[in-house]
Amino acid sequence: MKLPGGAIPGILCMLIAVGLWTGHDAASKWLATSYPVLVVLFWRNVFALVPAGLLVMKAGRLQRLPLRLRLLCWLRGVGGAFAYGTYVFALPLMPLADAIAVGLVAPILIIALSGWLLKERLHWSCWIAVLVGLGATLFIVRPGGDIPLLGAVLLLGGSTLYAFLMVLTRHIGPSVEGATLNWHTSCATLAIMTLGIPIVFVWPPLDDLPIFMLVGLITGVANFFMIQAFRLAPAPTVAPFEYSAILWAILFGVLIWGEVPSWSVIGGASVLITCGLFIMRREGREKVTA
Repeated sequence: MKLPGGAIPGILCMLIAVGLWTGHDAASKWLATSYPVLVVLFWRNVFALVPAGLLVMKAGRLQRLPLRLRLLCWLRGVGGAFAYGTYVFALPLMPLADAIAVGLVAPILIIALSGWLLKERLHWSCWIAVLVGLGATLFIVRPGGDIPLLGAVLLLGGSTLYAFLMVLTRHIGPSVEGATLNWHTSCATLAIMTLGIPIVFVWPPLDDLPIFMLVGLITGVANFFMIQAFRLAPAPTVAPFEYSAILWAILFGVLIWGEVPSWSVIGGASVLITCGLFIMRREGREKVTA
């Protein structure tokens, strides 16, 4: 299958971003068991400014943007603060693989929203796959299932907001350079997290400081690669590659916490992955024949 121009670099950026984000999730889950989540989120975004700043320096400048685009960049950062915040709040409530499995609905939502908001035309069979994927998500978080209700609500809410943000990234990506978008996003996210300082604040001890730094550095680098993925290729092309996260999540969960995902979670995640890959393959054929 011949992929559209820009697809290969976009897919590679997505695969790198997913691997980094899964490592970030594992480290955040580890820290959230010992520290208030707001503390984890604040220090994560403090250290995330380091790679964001280095990327701007490498680019040679911070792109000058009109007010409308600057506001959209900051809107992406504010939304990201809430999307990732709800996700980190949910991580201590369940095994890592379960959380990732629910988050797999995000690529399905991105594909649906890109067809609706960006007018990226989808075949009717792709819309059926979207509905099946949403049904698989409901199966994973069903009442009385393995995932607590509060965790399910947080994950689904965060995944929906995240999907809107990725579509926004695709919308403004052609006009905003990746390093500039990453910098504004990181600054806006940190600004929101700073509001939590009066509520709770903890200086990281020396023993845990390297983990806090690692989480922040991964955030900055992963966010850049995620932005690049959606700038370089259409959302329906790169979004399904987020499904590789479940493999990393299972590996981290088993090695660090001895967590083995239930069959219902594995089954629901498999259906989600199948739906996403079907959409990717169908859309790839549509673009080749167009």
